[in-house]
Amino acid sequence: MNPSRSRMVVPVAASFLLACAGAPAASPTPAPGARGTADEASVEGTGVKGGVSTATTAASAPASQGSTTQPPRAPALPPPAAGLQLAYHETFEAPFAEPEAWTEDTYGPKSPWHVDDFDEDGAFFAEAGGELFRAGLRSFRAFRKSFTHGRDGWLTVELYGRDQNCDGVPESGGRFTSEGGKAHLVSKRHHDGAILRSTRPLPARYRVEVTVSGIRFGGAGPGGWLSPDGSKLNGYDGDEIGDPWRFRTSTPIPLPAITDNGVYFLCITDYARPAPHNNVFIHHHRKVVMDTDNNIPAWSAVWNPHTKRAEPDGSHYVSMIFLDGRAFGSPWTGNEFISFTPSGFQEGAVFVDKYLDGEAYTFVVERDGEAYTLAVSGRFHHGGDTTYVARRRFRDDPPTWHYNQTPGELGAPPMRETVKLGSRTFEAWPADVGYPDHFFFGDPHINYYEGTAAFDDVKLYLPAQ
Repeated sequence: MNPSRSRMVVPVAASFLLACAGAPAASPTPAPGARGTADEASVEGTGVKGGVSTATTAASAPASQGSTTQPPRAPALPPPAAGLQLAYHETFEAPFAEPEAWTEDTYGPKSPWHVDDFDEDGAFFAEAGGELFRAGLRSFRAFRKSFTHGRDGWLTVELYGRDQNCDGVPESGGRFTSEGGKAHLVSKRHHDGAILRSTRPLPARYRVEVTVSGIRFGGAGPGGWLSPDGSKLNGYDGDEIGDPWRFRTSTPIPLPAITDNGVYFLCITDYARPAPHNNVFIHHHRKVVMDTDNNIPAWSAVWNPHTKRAEPDGSHYVSMIFLDGRAFGSPWTGNEFISFTPSGFQEGAVFVDKYLDGEAYTFVVERDGEAYTLAVSGRFHHGGDTTYVARRRFRDDPPTWHYNQTPGELGAPPMRETVKLGSRTFEAWPADVGYPDHFFFGDPHINYYEGTAAFDDVKLYLPAQ
């Protein structure tokens, strides 16, 4: 380990069983779930050079979970960059025109949702998991829906459902419903998936804003990780597994899914047709992301501005992540994180703050031609009424993963790495490839995440004509 790096080791004294029974403490060791890996035993927090970050706070004390005090309004978000104007604003008053019929995804290169070796039938899983994985994949059928929404069809809804008994009808599937001027996301089962995305690729300069409320995707409450009636653990029934895609390299037996539950607030991807996929696939196709993943035992930490340290905490975090473009990363979890915190940028799973039940938050991603700016505004656990803003140039050290929309944008790729996975070899960042920007929000994982959230509205700013 580089001795210049600051390392925070997660204590192992806390009991997972006590946390499940109602203790409010964060959990001990990292979990092999939607983010953590089976081999991780600590949370790293390392200072990173480059980028610009700010946190503007209204005159209020830090909030506590479940508080009913009416706070002052959070400081305003930074305005759109010069030359950008509001092009689309969807308020979700109109109902979604969801088709009745599902379309079966039969996988393979002819599937409209085919991308690479991390697809649902991808070579990575087939080689790593062998016949046990292939039998798991054959044990159900996959179905999808894809349809546009809003003026000019500028938004696309992508839904996924699993047909566990193979009768041609999914038992459940992810959905968006329009209620009270909000898009309500519903994932009844952890293998449901539902996202809202940009229909067309985004240009070199843009800004997207989305407001999220009613976040109910697991996490600890005042009584711990169990729901008040004792029926749910981290938002799950308790029998969910991340099958058939999430297993260890040492054994193809699927891992539990209850270790991780969350939702994506706003993400920019690097491929042409964002849609729900297995969590391993999703982790390889993000440029920047703001999300939450409620994880037990805790593999994450949240920066506490009062103690001025990263503290182990798996519940209700809000991330502001630039994916690290120095290396391909783990085959299971993708690139390392460059995370914004109130103390600046950190390497690893150290996050900016925690969301509160009953609050609404506005998330922003802006691309100005040389950098991404991430911002979030609302009432937070540590920061009170705060607007956090973080900007990093594409080629800062570390660079942002697959930032280039066209081949050679701002020069040759800042890294060249040949990746070998099983019998297959490929370039991690080929010089002759561009990576289109699309935004999405919702539940993209078809083997993790179960719950509900509301998306109040979404705005897209584009260059003035």
